Amino acid sequence: MNFRRALLWTHRWAGVLAGAVILVIAFSGSALVFEPTIQRWLRPDLCPKEATAKTDRVPISSVLASQPRVQGIRLPRDETDALVLFAGPQAFHFDPKDGTLLGTRPRMGGWEQTMMKLHVNLLQGPTGGTVVVVATCITLGLAFSGLWLWWPLRIFGFRKGANFRRFNLDLHSVAGLYSSVFLLILCITGLTLRYIHGEHPQPPQVPFTQPVQPLLSVDEAVRLAEAALPGARAASVEMPPPQRPVFRIQLAFPEDGSPAGRSVAFISRLDGGVLGLHSSREGTLMEKYQMAQLSLHTGSIGGAATRWLAFLTCVALLLQVVSGYVLWLKRKSS
Repeated sequence: MNFRRALLWTHRWAGVLAGAVILVIAFSGSALVFEPTIQRWLRPDLCPKEATAKTDRVPISSVLASQPRVQGIRLPRDETDALVLFAGPQAFHFDPKDGTLLGTRPRMGGWEQTMMKLHVNLLQGPTGGTVVVVATCITLGLAFSGLWLWWPLRIFGFRKGANFRRFNLDLHSVAGLYSSVFLLILCITGLTLRYIHGEHPQPPQVPFTQPVQPLLSVDEAVRLAEAALPGARAASVEMPPPQRPVFRIQLAFPEDGSPAGRSVAFISRLDGGVLGLHSSREGTLMEKYQMAQLSLHTGSIGGAATRWLAFLTCVALLLQVVSGYVLWLKRKSS
């Protein structure tokens, strides 16, 4: 058995054994790429009926007054997005123009949470997470070995008059060829997200003292955070418990792609001081990669174009698995 035949045998059986897991990972990943868009399709009632400019938005503080015990706030991502308050097990969506309650949804247990758990651990906890890591490593090996096996054939498109088996071989080769670079990016960032995720910025330990003036409002904290990082948009606010008088505000620069942002500002509720600042535009190369790897993995780093690339890469992986199984079954039956 020469090297090519041995590599083909290994490629075939690795794909057969790991294919079902790879199918789940690719399918759930393709759904998560466009999670905000799908969420809007499924629950259009949670989106404002008309576009709202930032200058027309109602103060966040006035909306907070209607919902006690709020743990977090997600600011509108764009002109058609809602202001979302997270309180207990529910997420409350408000129209940012006038503060009208649009509707509620569970914070946990929705379809997006199910897709996320499928993608990360197959709904099987740590054991499933290990299986996903192994399947990701196998996918990397399949990508490299597939390119090696493709080289002598150099199949760039579908051949005319091909029978069903030849069509599947062409589909397998073409899908693998044109998605290979992007598939490597998805696999590598998926692995590093698990093992090289870095440390999340922690709020400074500030003892709570009786303020001599009213506590800083959320709106003022957001304004100060955006002023501390010019060009960045406040994306979310973590509401502090009474014993920790510090707002944690996450911000997004235009190049971040991810609507959640990759920068953090800590603002004191006592005097409005900026207690900590972590910008995605600063830091070592490794720190910048750690902050960007999730956006790279989801394809959000470059906006709509890279999201489509990530989605099409997942679809190409699905096609490779299905066509690979067809080729294997046809070979067994012949």
